[in-house]
Amino acid sequence: MKSTTISTKLTLVVVLLLGFNSCTDLETTLYSELTPDTEYTTTDTQLATILTAYAPLRDYHEAYFNLQELSTETSAAPAKFGPWDDGGIWARLHRHEWENNLGSIETAWTVYFGGISNCNRFIEEFEATSGDTQDAINELRVLRAQYLFMAMDLFGDIPLVTQFNGAEVNPTRTPKAEVFNFITAELEEVIPTMTETVGGEYYGRFNKWAAMALLANVYLNAETYTGTAQWDKVAQLTQQIIDGGQYFLEPSYLDNFTYQNEGSAENIMVVPYSKTSGQALVMHMKTLHPLNKATYNFTDGPWNGFTALEEFYNSFEDTDARKDMFIVGQQYTSTGEPIMDPNGAIEIDSEGNPDPDGEPLIFTPYINELTPKAFSQSGARIGKFEFENGIALAMDNDVPVYRYAGILLMRAEALWRMDNGSAEAVELVRQVRERAGLGVIDPLTEDDLYNEIQRELAFECHARTVMIRFGRFTDQWWEKTSTDPNKKVYPIPTGARNGNPNLEQNPGY
Repeated sequence: MKSTTISTKLTLVVVLLLGFNSCTDLETTLYSELTPDTEYTTTDTQLATILTAYAPLRDYHEAYFNLQELSTETSAAPAKFGPWDDGGIWARLHRHEWENNLGSIETAWTVYFGGISNCNRFIEEFEATSGDTQDAINELRVLRAQYLFMAMDLFGDIPLVTQFNGAEVNPTRTPKAEVFNFITAELEEVIPTMTETVGGEYYGRFNKWAAMALLANVYLNAETYTGTAQWDKVAQLTQQIIDGGQYFLEPSYLDNFTYQNEGSAENIMVVPYSKTSGQALVMHMKTLHPLNKATYNFTDGPWNGFTALEEFYNSFEDTDARKDMFIVGQQYTSTGEPIMDPNGAIEIDSEGNPDPDGEPLIFTPYINELTPKAFSQSGARIGKFEFENGIALAMDNDVPVYRYAGILLMRAEALWRMDNGSAEAVELVRQVRERAGLGVIDPLTEDDLYNEIQRELAFECHARTVMIRFGRFTDQWWEKTSTDPNKKVYPIPTGARNGNPNLEQNPGY
């Protein structure tokens, strides 16, 4: 089974690479000369088309990560003496002072609406063929729902375009409550028809369980989108996934994020990446210091960017196995010699303070400032996704979108919201904490729930949505002093509004 899964992963990555660059506007580029009448009547041609539609999900750990994680109390991209200042864009993102033309905002809008457009086109072409394409159509409807969910969550009211031929050229925005209703109705209708097959050719694709995880996640945040909570539906869906018996907690937390994590029994839906793709997951480049090239025998020096915030790092108990996702302390070469950083001996921040660690390359949880002169060695680095020795610019790790541990925590939260004395909620959280080497929390408080969710799902692109759901995204932390509630959604990007005069801007922008 694992060899089949790996083969499927490589096939999917190749197709994603072929299709990804097409998602640059609301128009869809033709990927081939396939026509419904001649090419969509075989399983192979249907699969090739379906895989192409997944291409935009490859952005999951790029612009989406920036918007979902770097804007929160989990992480930031401090300007380490210049390289990560980029005109102040990273500081503005973290401080909730972003502008309408921020690159990550523009990219997310373009990519996800490109994905929606691709799905609409392929659905119509499958509907026009004489072959048996209903399963393919249903999978594309689920994938379209995923793109719509991500766009709605980021931007609020969005254009709800569900056709390709005859689609309105300049659509207006649809209230997010209506988008929510469309997404949930689509998924409720399609899920009973989905395959229950796990892995193999369905690796990195939506099967029944992954579609149910998506629907549960949409209902989990129902109050954000509609004003009305739907905890009972979250509890029902997550129980069905648990009862399905297809997924389990891995004995070791970090096993879900290794560079050979195709065999994880916990990852329900992933975005496959490949080190041979050239453009893939690059967390090692974004978080490590250039001198860490010698630690892992990389072919290129990393860029010294993303770090965890000190308070978030310190929120993990020392006995929490999940704390091993962070890289702190003296850094060494692959042969065991301490790495020295000559710049560390001469760096002085904007307050005139020297780097307290001096020349030894020591990663410290403490970050002296966000900008303009964060010390090059400051900040715990994000090592959740295992760094393979000797790689170049691309990692081979697949990134979970939905994990079984997340399902347990979804159900725990739903049960607790309906009854904050729920013994089952306590038990579900206990299971997740026990895997991390921690004890039970009883009674369970809202703070406990929030903290466990953020720690368990750290750097998996959920932090912002979780903060909004728990009413904490407008709080102040570290260098973020804004409490503007308008920042709970991003602005409609400048490029989109220039191309479509019917797109009204979100309040506050």
